[in-house]
Amino acid sequence: MSIVSFLLILLIFLIDNIKEPLFGLKDGYAPHNFGLNLFIIGPSMLLSLILSIIVTVRIIKYWKVWPSSKSKYIFIGLALPAIIIYVDLLIRIFKY
Repeated sequence: MSIVSFLLILLIFLIDNIKEPLFGLKDGYAPHNFGLNLFIIGPSMLLSLILSIIVTVRIIKYWKVWPSSKSKYIFIGLALPAIIIYVDLLIRIFKY
C-alpha cells in the first residue's frame, strides 16, 4: 500500500507538470484546471492519503511484531510524502 501511495503521488506531480502537452490545459485557464483537479488530482491525492494513513497506523500498531526494522522504515518513508503534502496544504489553507 505504501508503494501504491508513493507511486500515486509521483503520478499526480507528473500529470500536473505535463498537463499542457498531455491534455492541452494551459496554466491560468481556470475551468479546465478545476476539472482536472476535481476529477483526477483530488481523488488520487485522497486515495494516497488514505493508503498512507492505513500503512502508518498498521506499522505503529505492529511495531514490535515485525522482525525486520529496515522494512518498517522503508514503508513509512514511502507513505509519509502524502501525509506531509496534506499537512502542508492544511497549514497553507488555515494560515490565511
